Amino acid sequence: MDILLKPRNLSAGLLIAAVSLFSASSIASPPSTIDERQIFASQLSIAQQDDWGGAVLDDATAVAVAPDTTGAPAALPAADEPRAPADEVPVAAEPVPAQPAVLNQKTTRFRTAALMAASIGGTLAYGRAKWWQDGFAGGFKTVNEGWFGQDTNYGGADKLGHAMFAYTGTRLLTRAFEWAGNDSATALKLGLWTSVGTLMGVELIDGFSKKWRFSKEDAVANLAGGALAYLMERNPELDALIDLRLQYSSPSGGHKFDPFGDYSSQRYLLVLKASGVPAFKQHPLLKYLEINLGYGARNFDTNSRALMPPTRHAYFGISLNLSELLRNTVYKGNASPSRTQRVTETFFEFMQIPAATMQADHVIR
Repeated sequence: MDILLKPRNLSAGLLIAAVSLFSASSIASPPSTIDERQIFASQLSIAQQDDWGGAVLDDATAVAVAPDTTGAPAALPAADEPRAPADEVPVAAEPVPAQPAVLNQKTTRFRTAALMAASIGGTLAYGRAKWWQDGFAGGFKTVNEGWFGQDTNYGGADKLGHAMFAYTGTRLLTRAFEWAGNDSATALKLGLWTSVGTLMGVELIDGFSKKWRFSKEDAVANLAGGALAYLMERNPELDALIDLRLQYSSPSGGHKFDPFGDYSSQRYLLVLKASGVPAFKQHPLLKYLEINLGYGARNFDTNSRALMPPTRHAYFGISLNLSELLRNTVYKGNASPSRTQRVTETFFEFMQIPAATMQADHVIR
């Protein structure tokens, strides 16, 4: 039986990322409201002090500064009325800002379970319909696919794809689990195990299927992507400095539009952002610049090999930080980003727009 290769496994990472994107973008800043009468009461109690350091309030004033439900104006004390010692007078408490609503445990558990079920169950259901429709037979089977060699089937682009989707899935699911009500540490663990666990589960099932095989290289790439996501989530300074992005150019050589399966049109980029460097963060121009290093492989698929030799490519260039640019122009540095801004910045965090970068292309011999 011919051993088939598995570019379609990248779809699992895409499904995981899609499940969490809407939830992650729904995280909104909590409102903060304070009753104006409470503010007036606290200011009045501080402003009127006697020689003992106590608040100058009598019974009438204590009633006046309390929250009024009638709408009538508050009455101030007469100047010639006797003043009582501070310890005999109720003092209006300072207002307490509204706190973010905390989800109860039942809601958190429900949302968490729903996210896990959608990510894992959705991927397995899709796989059963699209990948494993031929069924399962025999024992556990493996295949040695290699890494980035010229003699491999995809020049290593498929391995970077596995790592990229494990990375993206972990990070997006982490945000989704925070939306569900989990603290940041718990959300990160759940995001990591759900994303990487799902991709590893797909690999294991492949080992028992008739059509596919278990690939240890794919498994290692999945683990590497998840580990890198964990590192970035735990180190905000590093996250502010570095992005991992997928760049997809217009298909060539008769390829159809397929951002996640057309390896010949993909470039995997490591992006260094000037906005993450303290010395450049406030610079009016340099903060918008990026340096990117990348890798890609062309014409490794069977159809392209028949027309031209496969080649591996290293890329080096500069790009424009679109998230930073939009944040300081269109969104005008909003302290509380809108959902549109969050979705936009999330997209640019993981995807590179070809028109916003200039790259030198070096063919690897």
